[in-house]
Amino acid sequence: MKRIAIIFKNKAVSIIPKISNIYPLWYYLSDDYSHFINLKEKFGSMIEIRNLSGLFDETFQEIKSAILDVIAAINKENNSLYWWGSQTASRNSASTPLIRNITYLFCARKILSGTDEGLVFIVDSKALACCIKAVAEETSYQVITWNRLKESIDVIRLPFLNCARVFYFFWQALQSRIAAFRLLKVLSAPKINNTKRIVIRSWITKDTFDKSGRFKDRNFGTLPEWLRLRGYDVWTLPMFFNLSMSLKEVYALMRSKEHIFLIPDLYLRLSDYVGVFRNGIRVFKMKLTNVKLHGIDIAPLFNETLRKEGFAPSLLILNLCYPMLQRLSELGYEIDAFYYSFENNPPEKPFILGCRKFFPNSKIIAFQHTTFFPNQLAYHLAPGEERYHPLPDKIICSGQIYKRMFEEAGFPSEILTSGPNLRFKAVHSNGNSNNSACTSVKKLLLPLPGLSDYKLTFELFYKVHNALSGMDGYGIYIRTHPVLSRSVIIKFLNEIKMSSYEFADEGIIQDWLPETYAVISAGVSITILEAVTMGVPVIRMIPDNTVYYDPFLWPDYPLRPVNTAPAIRRQLQLIGDFIRDGNDIFQRIGKKVLSEYFTEPTDENLSIFL
Repeated sequence: MKRIAIIFKNKAVSIIPKISNIYPLWYYLSDDYSHFINLKEKFGSMIEIRNLSGLFDETFQEIKSAILDVIAAINKENNSLYWWGSQTASRNSASTPLIRNITYLFCARKILSGTDEGLVFIVDSKALACCIKAVAEETSYQVITWNRLKESIDVIRLPFLNCARVFYFFWQALQSRIAAFRLLKVLSAPKINNTKRIVIRSWITKDTFDKSGRFKDRNFGTLPEWLRLRGYDVWTLPMFFNLSMSLKEVYALMRSKEHIFLIPDLYLRLSDYVGVFRNGIRVFKMKLTNVKLHGIDIAPLFNETLRKEGFAPSLLILNLCYPMLQRLSELGYEIDAFYYSFENNPPEKPFILGCRKFFPNSKIIAFQHTTFFPNQLAYHLAPGEERYHPLPDKIICSGQIYKRMFEEAGFPSEILTSGPNLRFKAVHSNGNSNNSACTSVKKLLLPLPGLSDYKLTFELFYKVHNALSGMDGYGIYIRTHPVLSRSVIIKFLNEIKMSSYEFADEGIIQDWLPETYAVISAGVSITILEAVTMGVPVIRMIPDNTVYYDPFLWPDYPLRPVNTAPAIRRQLQLIGDFIRDGNDIFQRIGKKVLSEYFTEPTDENLSIFL
């Protein structure tokens, strides 16, 4: 009888020596690339451990639209405030492992159908193990699941973890509330002299205030000031992430008279915090049944995600916007329009629902402040989903190409309009790259993904290091992201014995690109587009075991996304061929991309916000 084993990632080191001589094929179904490398180093002489390589992206493309349809149907059935405040409803594949685990399951089905040999799947999800077991048994495999102790530990651990999350939510809320009432004042409800009032909901992080404490809007750029100069009363509703200071320090900076900040804690009642928490409980308690994708029941994957996301403190805090809008309405606040930074993520849905219910006569305008990732399912709507999915009155796109992209992704054309690029203004002063002059050291710039788990970062380093093995004349320049720790990065680079590199963190990215030979990116970075506009060749690396977030769609770009270290090496050689031949294709495409992706702000196109 054919047989397979399923083992959990955290116990693989202890289990592999026990069964290494029984199973010839091993597949790693996790996006933890550092752990994958460690397993290969420890057991590479005993067994061949494979990751999914190109199979993951191939499979994801095959099932992407079906996943979209399945979640859209669940959204329709559970259309409610508490549901739209969850990560699952927005299907952001970077926020939960749901999309990734669904893809692992269908990759496993392909692998099972293509071999009669015994094999092992290494997983880090109990639900995924159950689903693979069900698929395997349907095809006459005998399935052995190792480390059932993990299931018992998870049953015991999860309640403690959720209690910690609940405590953290209420503690953060209390700290914010105390600081707000001590340092800030309640804003005036009536408008002055019939002045139009606009609330802009925008992200605030550690670089939002400069060294002198002056506020700069990271999403909307100079728009707030442009509106004030035209007589508008502009309030900023902040959403905090990755702060380098306490909320007390942030609120102290917000006392500046130049900007007006709307802080929810000043208007909320204590019962509002409890209400948001209860909505989290409702998500946590949900149990979906009979969720089929191409005939396979994937309900366990959904239910596992709901258990883990129900009490996410950061999301609960952001969802306080809904009761805040209710309190503002009850107190008689007058607001003409709400603007928010658009990514179609969970924090936006309760906000839209609150604006619709409590300020029905106010406009809701979304601004697409960042780029578009075709593989990010949050950026897509299934056919007919626009009828119940919370959407704004208007989505202002920051470049001409984005309007077409969102239309093709299912968004109603009547709410889409082209507008200016407010966030990445430095691209409009770009010159061309001088990479043909890089004769001594060819500078390779590695802009790191803005994901705090380091998994894509480590994979990028590992493959670039292997690609450059034996190749002279290249210099590695690493541009980190604010959410990443340099010490963690250095530790990993030491582990893979990558010693020749420099950091490129000073100044803006445009300071580094002119002398860059090529950019190598694992995605999730606007730097890909910024580099292309300057004529810098960009090598895009598709990750092995997770969704690839590529912001650049251009059919005739000469460098296609690649997956392996040898392919990265070949593309570096191809770039050299273009430069030696005097081919200016990268510069020519760069000018077109700048025009399509980044519309320069003018008084005329800024007026789209009025």
